[in-house]
Amino acid sequence: MIEPSRSPEQTPCPVRHRAITAPNRIAIHTASPLSYRQLDARLNSLCQQLEQAGVYRGDHLAAVVRGSLEDVLLAWACVRSGVVFCPLNPAFPLEKQRELATQLDASVFWSAGEIPAGCWQALRLDFARELPASEEAWPLESAQLNNMILTSGSSGAPKAVVHRLCNHLASARGSATLIPLDESCGWLLSLPLFHVGGYAILFRVFLAGATLVLDQRERPLKERLECQPITHVSLVPTQLWRLLAEGFDPARTRLRELLLGGAAIPQPLVKRLCAMGLEPKVSYGLSEMGSQVCTAVPGDAGVVGKPLPGREVCIREQEICVRGATLFAGYYRDGELDLHLDAEGWFHTRDKGRFTAARELLVEGRLDNLFISGGENIQPETIEQRLVDHPAIAQALVVPVPSDEWGQRPAAFIDWHGEPVPYSELAAWIRSALPGFMVPDQWHPWPDLGGNLKPQRKQYQQSIFAP
Repeated sequence: MIEPSRSPEQTPCPVRHRAITAPNRIAIHTASPLSYRQLDARLNSLCQQLEQAGVYRGDHLAAVVRGSLEDVLLAWACVRSGVVFCPLNPAFPLEKQRELATQLDASVFWSAGEIPAGCWQALRLDFARELPASEEAWPLESAQLNNMILTSGSSGAPKAVVHRLCNHLASARGSATLIPLDESCGWLLSLPLFHVGGYAILFRVFLAGATLVLDQRERPLKERLECQPITHVSLVPTQLWRLLAEGFDPARTRLRELLLGGAAIPQPLVKRLCAMGLEPKVSYGLSEMGSQVCTAVPGDAGVVGKPLPGREVCIREQEICVRGATLFAGYYRDGELDLHLDAEGWFHTRDKGRFTAARELLVEGRLDNLFISGGENIQPETIEQRLVDHPAIAQALVVPVPSDEWGQRPAAFIDWHGEPVPYSELAAWIRSALPGFMVPDQWHPWPDLGGNLKPQRKQYQQSIFAP
């Protein structure tokens, strides 16, 4: 078992703090909203139940979660109890859940559905039970190991990213300097808790004493934005295109902040939103840095702004390197934390980038994605960005395919949001801004390969050759 903490530095639990100072403020907006006092009482009971079940600080708790009330309660009960929260994607079949929980050395397993057989305790919890709040602060150990979030990265092999509590606290505080959040705000939990972007929302909301608005996937997003107290939301471009196609108007909502990420940001989309009075922000982040690293108002393609407080960025041989208060504790491998940094403490991201004249970070793509065609280097993200700037395209993905003559050539997958146009028009669109060798040799419709936040390139590449 890895060591649970490094120092006794403590910080008060923000939920308990608000339960004392603003007990009636809504903490979680759901069918039956919970005040901070009620949330604190539910958490008190869950922490007691964990202790009674023999689950203690430093234990690894695997949980199949997305973003329901029970999921949020369990996630924060683990924060309070010092239990290492290991969220799993509910889309995984039972055998995959078992395999990943074994990799994470889980000693306890919770799921609203079936729990796979394994060397762990199957946890049963009463999420409705309340234990009256105390007027005393609930101290949290800032250096405690807090969670393990699985990320596939570019290799497709899952890696367990381990954060300390202080990483998430620093991430939330830095985010708030550019994306203000206060007690009058509500942030929609539109990203799943097994993704670092979703998990980070809990810390932003509770530190600010704001409201967490739970996602109700059975209701259209447009309807929820218009009738629920949502002021902040994180979305990917395709979600926005769909909203606009449905007649979405920011003026009919309470939206103040819209954070865009997960793909190339289409300039037509940004311009359209700005014309409607809602200026989105773009973000660059990674699991290993507890979500956000840089955030900015969209400008030139690929520019994501300057590092937020608590983060540092440098460029080493065209590679983006990061460090700071949000840097993870390491990858969990065979019971140990594995953290590879260079001599100056930088983590090498394998993302390609450079700084603009204004010292803003410009992200050019993954170094792992670069391929060579006839002696020319091709960064597929460069082609993708040009494609999504076409007014008829919602999203695009480019992968290399074998070529007897050139070695490799680009193939493009296109997801339309408007009327499709001839591929010859897209070829001319690319050629007007990029070298001719970047024009794809193949064009494919967008395949239905699951609703991942980040499409897996290898999966799309393999679909070309599938029978």
